[in-house]
Amino acid sequence: MIGKPLPLHSLGFQSTLELVADMPEVVRVCPYENGTFILKAVADETTKTIAKLVARQRSSKARKNAAVKAAAASPSKNPRSFPQRGRAPILPASVKAELQDLLS
Repeated sequence: MIGKPLPLHSLGFQSTLELVADMPEVVRVCPYENGTFILKAVADETTKTIAKLVARQRSSKARKNAAVKAAAASPSKNPRSFPQRGRAPILPASVKAELQDLLS
């Protein structure tokens, strides 16, 4: 965010993983394949609603499967046509306000 490396050593840490492991109320370290890790943000009272919205999203694999099923169900449409770009989805005012608070 600030365009500079984290001052790990001056903060008393040897690695970034050690730093995030010391903040369990902010970040959860989850083991993944081949010895790698996934860092998951921990929601607090101000971000629980956003976390719920993210949790309800479908995965990209589910979206691809739904798109394939939709294309098979309507063979008359061109399967290579793409949705129009440039129109942003309409968000409820409460979601806009929460996103604005998060970004500020």
